[in-house]
Amino acid sequence: MADIVSLTASVDGVPTVTETDAILAELRQMPRTAQNMSLMDDLLEFRSLLAAASKDRAS
Repeated sequence: MADIVSLTASVDGVPTVTETDAILAELRQMPRTAQNMSLMDDLLEFRSLLAAASKDRAS
C-alpha cells in the first residue's frame, strides 16, 4: 500500500499513462477486494481516456 501512496503522491496534476500503469501494477498485487477492483476498473477507464486523448493530440 505504501507504494501506491508514494506513486499517487508524486503525481502532479493529471497522471500520465505511464503513471497510471504503475498504479495499476501495484493494485494488481493487492487483495481482490470489491474496493480495489472498483478502483482498478475506474483507473482502466481513465487510462483508456488518456490514451485516446494522447492519440488525438498526436494526429
